[in-house]
Amino acid sequence: MDVAFATGQVDPPDRLAAWRELVNRAFLPLAITPIRDPGAFEAEATGRTLGGVRVWRVKGSPMSAVRARRHIEAGGHDDYLIALHITGTAYGVQDGREVRLGPGDFALFDSTRPYSVTFAGPGAFEHVIYQVPRGRLDARSDVGTATALRVPAAGSAGQLASPYLRTLARTGPLGLPGSPAPGSSFVEAGLDLAVCALRSAAGHADPADRAAAGRLRDYALARLGDPGLSPEAVARAGYVSVRQLHRLFAREGLTFGRWVREQRLRRCAADLADERLRHLTIADIAARWGFRSPAHFTRTFRARYGVTPAGHRRSGR
Repeated sequence: MDVAFATGQVDPPDRLAAWRELVNRAFLPLAITPIRDPGAFEAEATGRTLGGVRVWRVKGSPMSAVRARRHIEAGGHDDYLIALHITGTAYGVQDGREVRLGPGDFALFDSTRPYSVTFAGPGAFEHVIYQVPRGRLDARSDVGTATALRVPAAGSAGQLASPYLRTLARTGPLGLPGSPAPGSSFVEAGLDLAVCALRSAAGHADPADRAAAGRLRDYALARLGDPGLSPEAVARAGYVSVRQLHRLFAREGLTFGRWVREQRLRRCAADLADERLRHLTIADIAARWGFRSPAHFTRTFRARYGVTPAGHRRSGR
């Protein structure tokens, strides 16, 4: 459900309490503390879902937000947060690291571990948060070690990822007027860019390993429809040992099997939404991309996207 709230909608004495209630109910349990005069506190937020990812745009007067152990134990949230700063300065802390974010910079936070973000002011700030289910990023890479690391807007990775994430957050009913919500493929592209930038910030993988892993991925991608695709076959084609293949994928935070499953699921999702392929059954599409069992495909697809293949096809996403 879309959310749009501004503290100006309530009486001044009730604004801070209303804001705290909204954040804890609609976003995450947090301790919110104004940094300036609480009586002059102002804030507003919009929230909507794009391709299974919750996108929040927040503006307000200086404040701090702390997610402590007690908040984590009280809630069932298991999300990553891609925090893209727009106006002002933000300071984030997690896993013993402190990150300073200026306009266009972004960083990752893990909602299952304590963290804090402070918008120090002196003026109002603006901030965008992508609230991403854990599996959506873990399927691409193990980014859990990249928390509280700055992706600078002026860096090579930031120049690619930051404008895309900022524009994506402004589209749809609560963004640019008259702009339709983008399809899930645009969201997937944004997550891919963010993960690549975060891995770069964390200093993962050297160029030689990336090149070797790229060759192995290319070979596997060309044979995704083969249900017998195996690490042994891919390693043999790439003139590496099976152990080295697993090491190369592990350096990118993945297992070979998990990566193959993700690639197959993405292509199945695209085919199910393709009007030109309506003549194919769901089982046909699953088999086309290497799934041996329709029942296993349905379970795996639902776990990944939160909807059955039939539901995904009906929605046309």
